[in-house]
Parts: sequence; C-alpha cells; structure tokens
Amino acid sequence: MTPEVNEFYRFDGIELARIRASRHASFPLHTHAEYVVSANLAGCEHVCVDGKKLRVTERRVTVYNPEAMQSSTFDASAGDSEFISLYIDPDKLVRIGRSNGWLSHSLPPALDQGVFSSPNLYQGVLTAYRAAADDSRDADFETAIIELTATLLTHRDRAIDTIRPALSRHELGPVLESMRTQLSAPITLDVLSAVANVNKYQLIRSFKAVVGMTPARYHMQLRLIEARSRLRRGFTVQDVAFDLGFYDQSHLINAFRKVLGVSPLRFAEPQRFIRPGVRE
Repeated sequence: MTPEVNEFYRFDGIELARIRASRHASFPLHTHAEYVVSANLAGCEHVCVDGKKLRVTERRVTVYNPEAMQSSTFDASAGDSEFISLYIDPDKLVRIGRSNGWLSHSLPPALDQGVFSSPNLYQGVLTAYRAAADDSRDADFETAIIELTATLLTHRDRAIDTIRPALSRHELGPVLESMRTQLSAPITLDVLSAVANVNKYQLIRSFKAVVGMTPARYHMQLRLIEARSRLRRGFTVQDVAFDLGFYDQSHLINAFRKVLGVSPLRFAEPQRFIRPGVRE
C-alpha cells in the first residue's frame, strides 16, 4: 500500500506535500531528482538509504541528496504515520545559496544525508508548510525557504562565515519607509534587500531581530492599518481589497479576521456594537 498525499503545493523550483501512511504502507526502492527534506509528525518510519537502515521517529527529520536510492516501511505498532516532505530543485538551492553568499560555485552541494534530531530543521519544514498553506503565502514562503536553506547548509556544526551582523533599526529606516509608501500590493524581498543593500537572508535576520516578525508579515500589518483607515472613511470592502492589492475580497477578509477577529464589513459599521469574543 502506497502512502497518500493529503496536501500538495508547488512553487518555483519547490514542491511540498503532507503525506499520511497507514501502518501497512511502504515506499519501494526509488530516487528523486531533488533534495528531499521531510519532518515526521507522527508514527515511525524505517528507511534504507545508502545501504544503511535508519529509524525515523516523531519530530525527526530526514534529508536526502538528489538521486539518493531510498526505500521505507512503516512500523505497524506505532500507528499511522504523517509527515511533511519538501522537494527542492538543486538549481533552486544553488541560486539561494549563491545569492546569499553561502555558495561560491554552481554545483549542487552534497548535504549531510540521513536522519537528524534537529529542532531547527524540523521547525523550518513546518514553517514552510504553514506559509504554503496560508492565503498570503508567496512572500512568507520565500522567507521560510531561505531560512531553511541556511539551516540545511549550516546544521551539524557547519559555519557560514559570510553572514553580516544584523542591521540596526536606523539602518532599516529606508526599508521601513519603502514599505510604508508601497501599500498597494505585497512588496518583495528582492525590492527590500535592494533598498537595504544586503542579501535576502541578512534582511530577514535583521528585520526579525529589530521588528519581531518577517518583512512580509509586517507589510501586511501596514496594509491592514491602511484598510482600517479607509473603512472608517466609508470605502467599500471591495474597493479596499482592490486598492491595496489583495487577491480578492476573501483574501482581505481572512487577513482582517486573523488580526482583529472581525470581518471588514462588521468593522465598517459604526453604529453596531461588537462584543469581545463574539463570532459572526
């Protein structure tokens, strides 16, 4: 019996799947053209890679290089298994590595391969999954993949000595100003890193250290602040969604509810009293 893919997402050079395997499932001997990074959410998997037999329990991460021969079975005594797998095109990983100064050549690196107890890798896969499943996934997913790539290239005591210290709030000033003046659509890491004159990873590290969240999430907060201002002035939800570059009204509604716990339409009704904790 083959494991079942319950969710699947595809981006530029990256695929992500959430997979469930019954206790009698198995993967025959096979290989992939991509790097495969998997986080085990539940159950127990017995894998064979490079002729070695390894046991993958909950919260463990497996890493396979391109063209690694692998097979696996699932431990019936541990119940059904569930895991999230990322498939990263080698050229994509090289592009991220080179653009952030971690790789100096165009050949895909050989990563440490096998089963690891690494909280950073585990959380990195989960963060990528959550970003992929989110409405505003594009920018946050790119951030998650950049950070995961850094972890892949640095775990097991490897060091990246090209990482600059984080920028100060003063040095981030032009970035913050650029975000405040560009509210009509999501802003990209390419644009922001060019404004800061640093690579994307340096921008992400600096922004999280100074602001406390990723650039994409902070920019969304700025857009939602502007959305509230326009709703108070009588703009329609449809116009606000269009003017601020949301995919559609549903995208604005979902983002609005996550922050305020109420829809834009109810927020815009000045005479209506909304009791805290009351859902629509």
